[in-house]
Amino acid sequence: MVRNPGKAFYLPTKADSFVFELRQWVNQYNAEPFGKETFSPPLAKSVLLERYHSHTEKCASCSSALSIIERLRFGSGVATVLTLAWTPMLFLFFQTTSVVVVVIETLAPLIFALAWLGLSKLVIQFYDGRTLPPRNRPEKN
Repeated sequence: MVRNPGKAFYLPTKADSFVFELRQWVNQYNAEPFGKETFSPPLAKSVLLERYHSHTEKCASCSSALSIIERLRFGSGVATVLTLAWTPMLFLFFQTTSVVVVVIETLAPLIFALAWLGLSKLVIQFYDGRTLPPRNRPEKN
């Protein structure tokens, strides 16, 4: 039983006034809204945080963004493989001490691989929600 729900819970909006009134009613009448009823086991986090079927596939903005990101991810993966495959060819046509060749053969695959990795992390957000929403994260100093 909560004696003062206004202080115990942060209720920032008018929509939360129903929660406040329910807590007052429970306190005033010493009521137990659910009695001795047992609840079903909690749902798995994968079900609770599922985002694709509940939102992404129905939202025109999110579904089109996801398809664009997946195409970019595929392209960056292909570009990574191609730049790694072309590295031996560069040795045949250019001097191995050339600065341009060294920069191209090291930076290009690295950039494409990092792009693929970043896009992969972004794709996951269209399928699964976050366990801890950004609004509930502690502020960084």
